[in-house]
Amino acid sequence: MIPLLKRLGLNKYNVDKTSHIEVNTDICLTCRDKPCTLSCPAGTYEALPNGRIEVHYERCLECGGALVICPYNAIKFRFPEGGVSFRYG
Repeated sequence: MIPLLKRLGLNKYNVDKTSHIEVNTDICLTCRDKPCTLSCPAGTYEALPNGRIEVHYERCLECGGALVICPYNAIKFRFPEGGVSFRYG
């Protein structure tokens, strides 16, 4: 079985110039556990020491998991222009 990081490396990403993910980082300040950072398999969401979230939208696999797990609906998402072409699984 190929490890997750190697499988992700096989995907083709057409990265947009602007983010397709919008996070209300003021709301993130009230979120203690930051489940979006734990649930994203691609590491799209990173918790910063100041309590805010940094979004690495170019890593997004478009799975929508963070939208579901965010307890405060602080994440808005639209499908990017380029998208991901999955080569494995």
